[in-house]
Amino acid sequence: MLLKEITIQNYRKFKNESFSMADDVTLLAGANNSGKTSMINLIGSIMQNGKTPFYISDIPVKLANQWVDTVYDIFIFCFNKGEDQLSTVESIVTELFDTESSSPYSDLIIPSTSVRFRIDYSENEDIRKFADFIMDLNPDNRSFYFEYSFQPTRLSFGQALEDNFKRLFTRYKKIKILDDPTSKVKQFKEVILSIYEASIVERSYFSDSKYNEKVEIEVSTFRRLFNYKYINAGRSLDDQSNGNFKSLSKNMVQLATHNEKLSALLEDLPDQILSPIQDTKIIDEVREASVIELSNAVKTIAKASGGNTGSLVLDVDINEDTITSLLNQITNTKYQYEGYFLNEASQGLGYSNMIYILLQLETYKRKIDPLLVNLFIIEEPESHMHPQMQRIFGKYLKDYYLQKKIQGLITTHSGEMVRLTEMRNLRVSRPLDHLESKIYDFSTFKQSLSGDPTLDTFYDWFYEIGFSEIVFADRVILYEGDTERLLIRKLLTLDTYEELNQKYIAYVQVGGAYAHKYSKIINFLQIKTLILTDLDYKKTAVTTEAVKESNTTNATINSFYNQAKGIKSPTVLDLYKWKGKGENKLFGGLAFVSYQGEAEQYARTLEEAMLSKFYKLDVLEKKDRSFWIQKRAKDELKYTVPNPIKSKEDDSVIDEKYSIRDIVKHTENGKTDFMYSVILNGLIEKMLPNYIKEGLDWLQV
Repeated sequence: MLLKEITIQNYRKFKNESFSMADDVTLLAGANNSGKTSMINLIGSIMQNGKTPFYISDIPVKLANQWVDTVYDIFIFCFNKGEDQLSTVESIVTELFDTESSSPYSDLIIPSTSVRFRIDYSENEDIRKFADFIMDLNPDNRSFYFEYSFQPTRLSFGQALEDNFKRLFTRYKKIKILDDPTSKVKQFKEVILSIYEASIVERSYFSDSKYNEKVEIEVSTFRRLFNYKYINAGRSLDDQSNGNFKSLSKNMVQLATHNEKLSALLEDLPDQILSPIQDTKIIDEVREASVIELSNAVKTIAKASGGNTGSLVLDVDINEDTITSLLNQITNTKYQYEGYFLNEASQGLGYSNMIYILLQLETYKRKIDPLLVNLFIIEEPESHMHPQMQRIFGKYLKDYYLQKKIQGLITTHSGEMVRLTEMRNLRVSRPLDHLESKIYDFSTFKQSLSGDPTLDTFYDWFYEIGFSEIVFADRVILYEGDTERLLIRKLLTLDTYEELNQKYIAYVQVGGAYAHKYSKIINFLQIKTLILTDLDYKKTAVTTEAVKESNTTNATINSFYNQAKGIKSPTVLDLYKWKGKGENKLFGGLAFVSYQGEAEQYARTLEEAMLSKFYKLDVLEKKDRSFWIQKRAKDELKYTVPNPIKSKEDDSVIDEKYSIRDIVKHTENGKTDFMYSVILNGLIEKMLPNYIKEGLDWLQV
């Protein structure tokens, strides 16, 4: 039995989100506050015994507020009738629950919070514990469907309303007599919401594949279908500073008791320990001493209470449970290293965390029941581990799930854990805003690439090197080279971009020939992305007319322009106009491809644009060699001024006038030095090209 799909409706930040489960291990990644933990806690509490804690705050806040704003008038209307408590309660309940009523407010109940589970089985599996829950008789359908919901019933809501009627009525009277009842209206609505919370009832069903036809089953019956284990992020580890000791020792003793030899030993151990104790008559002496010391007190108590109390004695009871308890007390986990034994607490919490998880997995493996859905969930296994250890342990954990055939779900906010997981096994929880999150199932994304082998291969490669940064990011910047990276990193330290700098930005270095391939992931994750690239028209174009008529060699610009305009090879003039109209904002405003425009005075690269801005020169305009030497010395910038061009015949100077284009061409191998000189001399704002500023301003919003 394998859990194959989970759908969560109307729970906190999740409105209606589904994701599939891999047969082995599924990784649920996401930044803090993306809803991972609350979702896992809900699933866990549903699958385990005990009432699931559910509060009005677990209902999406927009949904709850819309509902209470709507039903407020109903409550006031019913109170205005002036009827007795019983009649008023009945009137309100009828208005809210009676679908047969002609009232325009009928059936006004918040849509239920629910979790749906699809469970698959193979042809040869034993389904005896699930056989009663088959609704679809199609022999090709090997799935069971269950729904677990939280919603009030007419009866439970009426009872909760009766219990809180006095509080509600008191606030109603205040609303009627106050000139400004605003605060009391708010309190009145809060009571309504608390009534709703108190009336929530848990229900479970099995259903058809569409979840239209449902049959209710006992909650306890539903829970017995799962063998569930959850390790949360707040797990206790051995740490002398917080008073936790021997946590690993206790788990290792528990695991060791599953060993057949040790188990047999534990059965005989009580008798073996008891025998010498009996031989030395210790038990008799303990009993006799206890009687002598306590007899007087017992007699006194018996007289005072008028009872006939017998003598109290101390007895010695030795059995398997007491022996196991003794082992827990006297056994210590130690690390053996080159003949030395180090205490459990001698290692860092990262090691203790790793061993604790492995012990829990090994113990769970022995409890796997093939007749049930077996699911092992670990929250943030990377806790207390540095990146390299995360990588090693993550790989081992992945292999362990595969080898032991355990179906698992792991939550994480570690890039290392993401990189170690196959894309098809990745699920990502991302906040859309402060109130709503969405789950992105990368098994469907991977499947969407299957028709394009080249793109599929590209994403496999990209996944290994930089994909994890995008998964957790609030914003993405795609850039071409090291100089762009240095410039952007420095710019984001400025006060102007303080808001942007507070966001998690993924920096992905990619050439102009490949940036357009990221459009699939941008669209899929719906992540705001700035694409900084160079115009890259032909270097041979050295006049303004030649530049405007030239075509760009940049594959990214050409690809995006073709998608927008249906023209594969736009001219520079076309691209200037496209940019001028703001049409270079793509995918409904998700992405912005920014390149050198008219403001950069015919620049085709970042360095050309920066020098053009600083010196207020057209990049094609030539200046004397002495001009450049004087400027370079004054500004302390690192760029190369070409040597004069001399005649081959008489060694005379033919030309010593150079443009920005010439300067950048001869500085090709020193671009990084050039950018360092800009930053270290505090010229970054004076040399900031318009297309970079425009892009960052857009990204910050």
